[in-house]
Amino acid sequence: MNTIASINHINFNYYFLIGGLFLSYLVYRIFCSLSGDNLFIQTKYRVRGHTWRSIECNKSIPYNIYCTVCGKLMLPVVGLFCECCAVSACKKCHRELDKKFRCKQITWPCEKPFCHLWVNVGSVSRSTADHHEEGENIKKYFCSWCQRTKLTQENVLCDTEECDFFKYRDIIIPPTSVRIEKGKIISIKPQSDNDWEPLIIFANRKSGSNRSDEVLSIFRGLLNPLQIIDISLMGPEQVIRWLPDRCKILVAGGDGTVAWVLNTLHSAPHIKASVGILPMGTGNDLARALGWGAGCSNLNAHSIISSLKQAKLQILDRWKITIRPKRGRLGRLRPERVLFAYNYASVGVDAQVALDFHRARSQFLYRYASRYLNYLAYALLGVGRALDDGGCGGLERRLRVRVGPHAARALALPPLQALVVLNIPSWGAGVDLWSLGSEDDVGEQYVDDGKLEVVGVSSSFHIARLQCGLAEPYRFTQTSHVQIELEGSCAMQVDGEPWMQGSATIFVEPAGQSTMLRPHTNNT
Repeated sequence: MNTIASINHINFNYYFLIGGLFLSYLVYRIFCSLSGDNLFIQTKYRVRGHTWRSIECNKSIPYNIYCTVCGKLMLPVVGLFCECCAVSACKKCHRELDKKFRCKQITWPCEKPFCHLWVNVGSVSRSTADHHEEGENIKKYFCSWCQRTKLTQENVLCDTEECDFFKYRDIIIPPTSVRIEKGKIISIKPQSDNDWEPLIIFANRKSGSNRSDEVLSIFRGLLNPLQIIDISLMGPEQVIRWLPDRCKILVAGGDGTVAWVLNTLHSAPHIKASVGILPMGTGNDLARALGWGAGCSNLNAHSIISSLKQAKLQILDRWKITIRPKRGRLGRLRPERVLFAYNYASVGVDAQVALDFHRARSQFLYRYASRYLNYLAYALLGVGRALDDGGCGGLERRLRVRVGPHAARALALPPLQALVVLNIPSWGAGVDLWSLGSEDDVGEQYVDDGKLEVVGVSSSFHIARLQCGLAEPYRFTQTSHVQIELEGSCAMQVDGEPWMQGSATIFVEPAGQSTMLRPHTNNT
């Protein structure tokens, strides 16, 4: 009894220490957020007037360190700039500029000439502009649309020269092409240039890294602001109504956000869009599989656009998952549910850990979290499920799996706590599950071959060893059709979105393909 009591005491101290460190980090993040450490959280884009940011923020456009109104040097604590047009002002004067100086306008009458929008972004030394006479104050102006700069002595530059959008004209939606009625975008008129392929940015503020608001900001300075979509305010279902028939899309978010956009695109087959990923989630498995990486530490809008322009097309299989619940004890029959997967689907303990994390993330404190804190939370929750399997123990006795057309072949299952069907070579934040550690002849895995890989995991400890590359999964087969009979309740997930699933028959079958972008490398 004394030994058991000592073990329990040690376990209590261990969890108390881990929990204390976890909560301490959360308190630190809250303090940093309230004190202004994160300059991008909860900033709303304004359709009218300027959208002000602190001059400490990451920027893709130049700005003036002197206030446009009062002319005083702006310190970081009081300096502001408009993320769309680059005009700058101190906190005392910025309201005055909303009335005096117009910002980028998302629409413009097509019968009127569209001219440069010049903004004073500072002055240059005489050595830089040595063709001017000594003593002259040479001002530097920047066009918010075409990114050109001009040197002049004028205090205000009123240029009637039409703007051609210059550097990014092949990806910008010109305001003259935008038709708006009653405050809503109705349509976009295509350009005559065959190279014109506008770039649309979707960013999800709720993704794991909490940096998507920064993405919204840095791209508004380079493109038409209507091309930058805050998915928490405007869903892709609304954007699809006016989206050009041919375009490129960049999704800044996690796997769930990418799947949301891809599913919306499939509802509008007339739109020919290729999709790139800026990994902003926690796992980012699809971004890893396509070569975009595990995360994005240094956000540079110009280099991101360059990568998208050079990217190659990559076809990605899409899978339909139909869940038909079985009749319950009271005779009730729940409606059929249809989902679509691009990464993987699973039943068992890995989905249970994802569900635990999903519930924890929905709590208030998680708005201050980061990707690394999410990794820590996942690890702690995984350890917890090693002690409590969440009802996933002996899962092989509650599953009957058949594969192939017409479910012709049954699979013999060893002791399992999770069954996974894979479409991509990345699972659980980067584990190449199908090919992991194998010296045997294992079939090649492709994202566009019309096949799924079916694998099994025995426990949470098995997952931990897989993450470290110290174990292999149970490899069952490669197939294009899977049928799973589930008895009783168990956690289930599709592309990282988990829920509790009751007794049901689950069908997985092909459902077309999506066109993705893969970054260009020397090996491609």
